[in-house]
Amino acid sequence: MLLVWERWYTGHLTVLDPIRRARLRQRARHALAVNPAAFDARVELARDALLRRRPKEALAMIEPIVPRSGGAAEVLRIHGLALLGTGRPKEAEEAFGAALANDRKEKEARLGLALALASQQRWTDARREIEAYRASRPGDARGSFAEAAIRFRDGGDGAPARALAALRELTHEQRLKPGYARRRDRRWAVRARLALLTGRPPSDRQALRTIV
Repeated sequence: MLLVWERWYTGHLTVLDPIRRARLRQRARHALAVNPAAFDARVELARDALLRRRPKEALAMIEPIVPRSGGAAEVLRIHGLALLGTGRPKEAEEAFGAALANDRKEKEARLGLALALASQQRWTDARREIEAYRASRPGDARGSFAEAAIRFRDGGDGAPARALAALRELTHEQRLKPGYARRRDRRWAVRARLALLTGRPPSDRQALRTIV
């Protein structure tokens, strides 16, 4: 019954995610063993490493193919995420900026750029980018969650209150969304509600997970 409830509530069975990822990882590793220069396999393994919270592994996998990616926005975004996860926000900013320069529709890179700027304590620039992201995706739970983390880190008087206000806005938006969109973003709405209940705004690490 719990599994059925999760399937309805989130739109998929998260308990099966590790199994699916393990299969994809096995196929990608086999492809890489056959051809060490396999482009798609490296992208898949880098993405998988990020999902498993292993940014150093992701960086080692994605960095060699960046020069021959032809400016592919997805590769640059994954590179940026790996750099950000390994504590190199300035280089991550450059990677996300390059992704956006090559594809202005690369909204995920804009979300990453906002977090990279926040990691450098460039609050004005970070707020500008997260607001631009939210304008392009109104009601997006991940954007609201990341915005709450940025507002909290901004500091100053009332920073926690501003962060929690962003989370309240997120939970309100979720009630207004159609079923599929609500399920798609439900996990961030649930995390927002937990943060509201505990009175603890999201951390940088939690915000980073929104784009991995």
